Amino acid sequence: MSTFTLTFAPAGAQVACSAEGSLLDAALAAGYFPQHSCRRGECNACEAKVLCGEVAYPAGFVPEGVSAHRVLTCQARALSDVTLEAPEVAATPGQRVVQSGARVLEISHLSSDVAWLRLQVPPASGFSFHPGQYVDVVLRDGSRRSYSMANAPAADGIIELHVRALPGGRFSNHVYQKVKPRDMLRIEGPFGAFRLQDTAAPLILLASGTGYAPIASMLKAHLATIAARGAVLYWGGNRLADLYAIEEIEAMQAQHPGLRFVPVLSGSDAGWTGRTGFVHEAVVQDFPGLSAHEVYACGNPLMVDAARQVFTRKHGLDEDNFFSDAFVTSLTLRPEAGPPAQPRALAN
Repeated sequence: MSTFTLTFAPAGAQVACSAEGSLLDAALAAGYFPQHSCRRGECNACEAKVLCGEVAYPAGFVPEGVSAHRVLTCQARALSDVTLEAPEVAATPGQRVVQSGARVLEISHLSSDVAWLRLQVPPASGFSFHPGQYVDVVLRDGSRRSYSMANAPAADGIIELHVRALPGGRFSNHVYQKVKPRDMLRIEGPFGAFRLQDTAAPLILLASGTGYAPIASMLKAHLATIAARGAVLYWGGNRLADLYAIEEIEAMQAQHPGLRFVPVLSGSDAGWTGRTGFVHEAVVQDFPGLSAHEVYACGNPLMVDAARQVFTRKHGLDEDNFFSDAFVTSLTLRPEAGPPAQPRALAN
């Protein structure tokens, strides 16, 4: 097996990689965190410019919406030494991805279809995370389900997950119906580059459904900072019961008036007199000009994509100030086009 060198510019960080694994996996294994989200080639968050070198995709994978000389690092494999433009990657490694057992400490129901899961990861495992990141729960057959941490990082290894029961969902329905305290799960992580930026710009926090979880993690870890910058949280659901943490948010808002909360319902709910419609449209009704803001969006990928396009194309938001973590609930199947050993090559 040939081994190549993957370099991230401009920091110059280097890791070993091969055609057997993705560029992103090689970086994560070495403790480097280039931009990424779903790791399935569906959200395009990991798109990066190839400055030099040759890469390839596995046979049958066809990227959508990727610009020339750019690749999705979660799918691309090295065919030579490769240099990527990734200004977010530091010169020295930080967190490393860890696989560990996690014991269920507590479980409760936040709504009719959302469970709150509190887990203990052994502190000796070395697991840590930044607010906004997620873990994979690894099932017995090796398949994975991804969930964002909903709590602030804790030295004792506690993580909290919001798990929505999906129709036919193997793990989510298992959690909602059968998981009990002292059960053991296997997790791997952290993953994701969705995190609060160190600036003074006012914030728009945008969530749908359980996309509130990573936003909650950011708020719990950085509430005073976020409120001081000025922030509005827009949380959308079909009905009021979908907004399962309203009391928690109202308590944060009462503690820090610099945070404002706007719930938005897209369906009908008896007695509801608040905002209605699509949650991203409520944002531009209140903020027709977004040039001074940063936006953090998480939840349904259709909502996240619509928000990105509307905010950047019509309302002045700088594309570099839109940060997202779209929830991808199923892998898009693509027809096989031959054996994976010889994927289609891409060169700069």
